[in-house]
Amino acid sequence: MNEVARHNAFAEDDPALAIACVLLIAIAVLLFSGNVEGAGNDFSCFWGAGTMAVDGHAAAAYDWDQLHKQLVLRMPAINQLRYPYDQFPLPFFYPPVFFLVLAPFALLPFPIAFLAWSGAKLSCWLLVIYAIRPRPSALLLALATPPVFYDMFHGQSALLASALLGAILLTLDKRPFLSGILIALLIFKPQFGVLIPFVLIATGRWNVIITAALTILALVLLTGVSFGWDTFKAFGEGATTVSARLQAGGGVAWFNLSSVYGLLRVAGLGYGLAWSLHMAIASAVLVWVVLIWRRNVSFALQAASLLAATPLMSPYFLIYDLPMLAMALVFLMKADLDQGSLVGNRRAIRIGLGVIVVLGYAFPFVLVPVGPFMCATVIAIIWVKCRQPDLRPDPAYG
Repeated sequence: MNEVARHNAFAEDDPALAIACVLLIAIAVLLFSGNVEGAGNDFSCFWGAGTMAVDGHAAAAYDWDQLHKQLVLRMPAINQLRYPYDQFPLPFFYPPVFFLVLAPFALLPFPIAFLAWSGAKLSCWLLVIYAIRPRPSALLLALATPPVFYDMFHGQSALLASALLGAILLTLDKRPFLSGILIALLIFKPQFGVLIPFVLIATGRWNVIITAALTILALVLLTGVSFGWDTFKAFGEGATTVSARLQAGGGVAWFNLSSVYGLLRVAGLGYGLAWSLHMAIASAVLVWVVLIWRRNVSFALQAASLLAATPLMSPYFLIYDLPMLAMALVFLMKADLDQGSLVGNRRAIRIGLGVIVVLGYAFPFVLVPVGPFMCATVIAIIWVKCRQPDLRPDPAYG
């Protein structure tokens, strides 16, 4: 029996994909290690905001001038970087709940805090990927895509948010109480969870909804008591400023917005038309996701559809926010065990990975939002799989 199990496990894996991913990871390490000067730039904003929160001035972190002064005081060299902060500001506009995450890291010196942050989020990411599909090729694929390296290099939060989103999907059926708690934790990056309420309502998962709502209330109360209720007012003002920048374009390079809205602005469309078309596409994709979740198909396909569609919902998605597309491919690798030919399924995964890799590395040169094209590729793979005649549901994860 053990020999048979080992043979089946090998058959389910894709050695060629694993080798390709190893090469891609090696290339990425060489590329990103050549520019260590800018490493952790975005995390320095998180760390600076966290130090202000620990010092009792959390609300002031939403004022870039005050945050900048704090960063210069603690890190005098930041204005001598290739992209000095006094010319290229990195304002903080995360929801106040994020201070609960940042405060422990703010107690550490910046270099140690950055390493701890990077190690923690990468560990969460790999643990969730392993839970989805415990195969070497899946873990390697989850490390090989450019958005993962963009996130790690800048010190962003997308890997942590994507890991949370994956854990939510894994626990949705067998551990609904835990899933609701995890949904509440995702409130620190709300654009990642915008599809979740629609899916929960469409599938009647009311216990998850209630748990998430109560946990969010508890987190808000804890944040207000810990860091002051004025942080919510400051966050609201900051969010208004960001919205105005998205509308007017002040200080925003449209190609950095790896969303449908960003793509349309790069194409020359004005705010009103670009926003209307973005919302129309987002609405159509939302309906598509809900229909898939209402169908009696593989849960892996349902999970992949949510992950592939999420970056199309909000205008504010950047290239480093797209690791979830790699997770969608990992879910599709699981779906491959349930239907379709082995050769055809492997080819689809390889195509999806290839498109994400090529577009991810082309982005700094073409200066065009590539996210919608990445999402469209993964959605096309899911659409083809959903049209296969031998679709059947799989057991829920848990």
